Order: sequence, then C-alpha cells, then structure tokens
Amino acid sequence: MNRALITGGTRGVGFTLVQSMVRNNIPTIFTGRNQEDINAAMDKIKSPLAYGIPLDFSNRTSVHNFINSVDKQYLKPSIIIHNAGYLSLRPKEKDTNIEKLFMVNAIGPIIITEHFLPLFLENNYGHVIFNSPPLIYDEKVKWLLPYMQSKLAQTSYMKSLSYVVRYKNISVNSMWTDFPLWTDAISKRNIGKKEECVDPNIMAEVVEQILFAENPKTFKGNELIDKNYLSQKGIPVEKFYLGAQSGILLDEMFRKHLKK
Repeated sequence: MNRALITGGTRGVGFTLVQSMVRNNIPTIFTGRNQEDINAAMDKIKSPLAYGIPLDFSNRTSVHNFINSVDKQYLKPSIIIHNAGYLSLRPKEKDTNIEKLFMVNAIGPIIITEHFLPLFLENNYGHVIFNSPPLIYDEKVKWLLPYMQSKLAQTSYMKSLSYVVRYKNISVNSMWTDFPLWTDAISKRNIGKKEECVDPNIMAEVVEQILFAENPKTFKGNELIDKNYLSQKGIPVEKFYLGAQSGILLDEMFRKHLKK
C-alpha cells in the first residue's frame, strides 16, 4: 500500500497535495513548522488518512527528530514529495539567511531522501518528487539569487538520484510552475493579485499524473513544467485560472514586482 510523505503540507501547494492524497485513499504524513499549523490543517482535511508531524527544515535537530518520529511509528513512505520551501527576495537576501535558504531548500530535503532511499531500494518501488525549477538560467536567477540557486540544488540532486535508481522501479522527478500560484508566497508579499494567479491545485494534478499515469521504472529524471506536462496529457491548464488576468507567467510577475 502506498503511503505519502509531503513536506510543507499545511498551506498552499502542500495542502492541496495532502488533499489529493486523501482523495485517492493514500495515508499521508505531512509536515508543518509548528503543531498549531498542523492542527489547523487537520481540522480542514477531516480525515484519519492525514497525519501531521512538526518539522522546521532550518533546524538540523528538527530534521533528525522528524525522521526519528517517522521511524518510531513505522510510517514507511513509498511516496516523498518535497514541497516545503523558503522564499527570500533581493535585496533582503543577506548573509544571515543564505544558510537558511540552503538548509530549507536543499540540505533538509536531501537528508530526508537519503534516509528513506534504502527503504525504496529494498522494496524496489517508490516515487520522489521535488518542487524545484528546471536547470535553466533565466530572469529569475538574476532577480532571486541565492534563492534560485538553493532550489536548483534540489533539481541537480534529483538528476543525480534518478541516475542512481535508473534500473529500479523508482521514479525521481521535479516539477515547477510557469504560473504565479495563489499562495502565501505571492499574496502575503503583495507580489501579485488573485485575478493574475492560478489555483495551486494545478500542481496536485501534476503529481497525480506522475503517480497514476506514468511507469516509475521508465519515468525519471524529468524536469516538469506544469503547463507543458499537463498539455501533453490533454489536461487544459485554463481550468485552474482564478481570474481574467490568469495566465501571466511567473517570470513576468516577479520581474514587474522586483523592478519597482
């Protein structure tokens, strides 16, 4: 039986991923930075299939405590979705938070993946999905260093891991959006308006396609962009638009905001 582990599952994309797993009857461990956020999410989900465990990726002790908690409860995941992330925009990216960027966006996810990888190899089955960008250097790199470098580290690790499991029934892929999604990263920073954004459920649709429509033995090492991948699957991305101006590209929104 599949069991999912989703980091950053209390809001935004992560919350929609937890809901997706529950709809598909997959027991799901999800993380939040504190118990209060986890309780609020569980109250909304209202399902015994979803179980939250605190995890602060910026703290190595918290990462290891989380792993120990999962192990002690024999919660053996076959699906790992690394959604948790920390966004910091220039000119606010000072030396003091560069370490946090890499701990949350790269080091923490790698520690967790490496811990559960022997389980995946033993079972010769599993899925690992990273919410990280393709290895393309575009305007976001210019405006969002070192945030983008920390996220690209995930993608680089994904490519390496997919090679390690190339003969196994284990899929390892990354996904990214070309759209601004209506999440805290956009709304609380006043980067854009809801009518310009896309429902974060678009990413849940990507995950469902990976899990249920692809062969894990052959589908690996892909850097998936939501609008391109879903279009290939015949799924119209327009159904996720939230307003008249939805469809604006993420790069365009960030460029407009950061040039102010």
